[in-house]
Amino acid sequence: MVVGILTLTIPSSWNHHRRHCLRPTPPLIKCESGGVPLTKQAHRFFSSLTSTAAVDDLATANRLIKKFVASSPKSIALNALSHLLSPRNSHPHLSAIAFPLYTKISEASWYNWNPKLVADLVPLLDIQGFKSMVSSLCEMGQPNEAENVVEDMIKNGVKPSLFELRFVLYGYGKMGFFEDMERMVRKMEIEGFGVDTISSNMILSSYGAYNALPKMVPWLQKMKALEIPFSIRTYNCVLNSCPMIMSFVRGSGGFPVSVSELVNVLDEVEALLVKELVESSSVLDEAMEWDDLELKLDLHGMHSGSAYLIMLQWIEEMKSRFRVEECVVPAQITVVCGTGKHSSVRGESPVKTLIKAMMVQMKSPMRIDRKNIGCFIAKGQVVRNWLIQSLD
Repeated sequence: MVVGILTLTIPSSWNHHRRHCLRPTPPLIKCESGGVPLTKQAHRFFSSLTSTAAVDDLATANRLIKKFVASSPKSIALNALSHLLSPRNSHPHLSAIAFPLYTKISEASWYNWNPKLVADLVPLLDIQGFKSMVSSLCEMGQPNEAENVVEDMIKNGVKPSLFELRFVLYGYGKMGFFEDMERMVRKMEIEGFGVDTISSNMILSSYGAYNALPKMVPWLQKMKALEIPFSIRTYNCVLNSCPMIMSFVRGSGGFPVSVSELVNVLDEVEALLVKELVESSSVLDEAMEWDDLELKLDLHGMHSGSAYLIMLQWIEEMKSRFRVEECVVPAQITVVCGTGKHSSVRGESPVKTLIKAMMVQMKSPMRIDRKNIGCFIAKGQVVRNWLIQSLD
């Protein structure tokens, strides 16, 4: 995979006498790998596709493509397409959108048929055909046939991308063929694709689907050894598979209100999984914003088990910081859990219900915000006093 280093180049100032008759050239983001330089607008477009995971969501991708083409002048739209068609494209994970982007551009009133662009698209159609076959076979429960397609790609001189290898890996995992899944991990490494967070989450999800919890522990340890960061989905994959933790968060009774108390009541494997997760603070750090004005914990994207464990970690983090005399207490503390817009039953948030139950059991001073019912709020000093006095 060719990785480009992006640097911003601003065009030189315009001659005073031409300033009123010529439009400045859009700023370009140069790709030092040798790819087609990108305009800032095209770079923002690619970033929006990546940040919303639209590459894997055809409807979202088409909506963003339509909006980009409609709002961009000819030069910027063609710049984005040319970059995707470049052999040294610094966004290879977005190559799948080249054809739908071309299709939308060809519908624009300003477009004239360009034989070079069409010629550059043809090889991509072959690659997209392979990708479609691999993904379809895996969805049909035939990962072995999908792996054969990958081998055909290699024979035809097409280097498989991380996309195809991940699909085959997860295809084996969903079927419970763990030896083949682990073999694909080794194959990915041979092909030069290091295991990342996404691949790891696929593996953890596969183990969890077949209650293979003991296999999760060494994989989490491997992630830490390779410095692969945990994500919210890592938490979701692991904790959704832990029956005792799920019984706590779904039940109507009480539950442990500290990490140590939780570990003591879990069985050996679940306790090990929790210990592996909490030894890394990356997910908590990502979910938490702490400054003088506000301490905010955002639980969006977390399932109930993840929200529960992150809350326990968060409380311990607050206690640790508040014990230090020099710590500046934020004016307000907020927990964002949402209102259930994305829940299986719209308007009913399992996470909000869980957090409310935790607040009640711990006698927390935090209450639902009347201005935003998806949040719990309290004054920072009040929460500090509660933590120091009540939970020591």
